[in-house]
Amino acid sequence: MFNHLQLPVLRLLAMMTSAILLVGCSSQTGQLVTPGGAPPPQAVLKITDAGISNLTPDTRYGPSSIAQAMPGFDIETIQTAGETGTEWTYAAFLDGLQMVQIFKGQNGKIGVVHGVGDAVAGPNGERLGMTFSQSGLPRSKCRVGESLWRGMAICDARNSSKIKLVFAIAEFNGPFDRLAPSSELQGATLQRILWVP
Repeated sequence: MFNHLQLPVLRLLAMMTSAILLVGCSSQTGQLVTPGGAPPPQAVLKITDAGISNLTPDTRYGPSSIAQAMPGFDIETIQTAGETGTEWTYAAFLDGLQMVQIFKGQNGKIGVVHGVGDAVAGPNGERLGMTFSQSGLPRSKCRVGESLWRGMAICDARNSSKIKLVFAIAEFNGPFDRLAPSSELQGATLQRILWVP
């Protein structure tokens, strides 16, 4: 039916058609997968405007108060980076994996909390590793990061007044005084989910 010269062309067309169908399916589902193709672990912590687990604006800043608000988690002291510098703070670990970093606030209370674990979800189901494109956020909801987070996009989460999403672009070369061009921003990946009490 087909000669030997037409078969390689037909195989190439079949592969291209399959690739187009796969791209179409994946963009419609919006399902987040890891670079290896596996879905993320089930969320064990959800960050909402009210807080994270039992961490609220009234939680005292100290290991015992944080541990009481997060039963089952191990609370340890770590050094970590915020936007403007590094500092010592507390982190909550579950089964040896770091989930959140709790920074000191005012009047002896907790301040901003960074969701940094794969099993942490944002208010709209946002998960670390998802792209800016998958978040569905408009560029107008973002500002460019400064200092240690220069070039990153810091965005207001949808349907929230207290949650920020921090996106980074691998190998971004600037300019760092403004958000990356839309073509690059779409592929930026979510690095942290911030709750600001």
